[in-house]
Amino acid sequence: MELSKYIKSTSVELQRSQIHFASYNPRRISDESKKTLKKGIKKFGLAGGIIVNKRTNYTIVSGHQRISVLDDLQKYDEETKENDYKIRVDLVDIDEKSEKELNILTNNPNAMGEWDLESLAALIPDIDYKDAGLTEADLSMIGCDYLFKTEEETDLNNALDDLMQDSLELHDKEVQARKEERQSQQREQIQKAQEIAKSEQADYDARVQHMKDVKAQVREKASEKAADMDAYVMLSFDTFKAKAAFMQRFGYNEYDKFIKGEVFSDQVERID
Repeated sequence: MELSKYIKSTSVELQRSQIHFASYNPRRISDESKKTLKKGIKKFGLAGGIIVNKRTNYTIVSGHQRISVLDDLQKYDEETKENDYKIRVDLVDIDEKSEKELNILTNNPNAMGEWDLESLAALIPDIDYKDAGLTEADLSMIGCDYLFKTEEETDLNNALDDLMQDSLELHDKEVQARKEERQSQQREQIQKAQEIAKSEQADYDARVQHMKDVKAQVREKASEKAADMDAYVMLSFDTFKAKAAFMQRFGYNEYDKFIKGEVFSDQVERID
């Protein structure tokens, strides 16, 4: 069976010294979160792909925080390359623009799933929540804080939850309002962009039409000029004496070779 056409990376092993962090990476991690990540890597190992872009000299696209933790665990010195180690990565070959887009996409909440809190809560009793990177605040949010709270604390929290309900509903409305406002702004920006594009297209069409008109005028003048090149007639005499008599008759120098047709026309009678 063939590999899916959507698998566009290759799993390879590289030395840590071959790859480098992306200077533009917008993701940051707190010390506390880094401790949680380090604990998870110690227990489970490095699970999940590290994405590296070959075309930009092996820039890390996704996995900066995990590599940072591995560096700590391996005691790797990025400047001296001391304690270099081998790592397996997903290697891609894309341009810098696509690399930055992929960097954002792989960390973008808009491109990720969200917790089904009920299903998540059902898992908590079967696991060590700290090894899963969860905090007591997380347990409180998903309704599993009963695992470490006294009955009195639970009653107090239930009361606080009731008091906070209105505040939470107001917060949700504010979030929705901001979301709708952003969507409205995006629609306005798209509309402006479309108007600008339409205006630019009109200007382009006008320039194209102007060039067509200019070319038509040039062709017309060239045609007229070509016709003017045939605006002459030649007279031939058997002898120079006959030519001289003709020229003298109409007042021209007998040695002239050219006569202006319009002038000569005024000198002779028109024949209907």
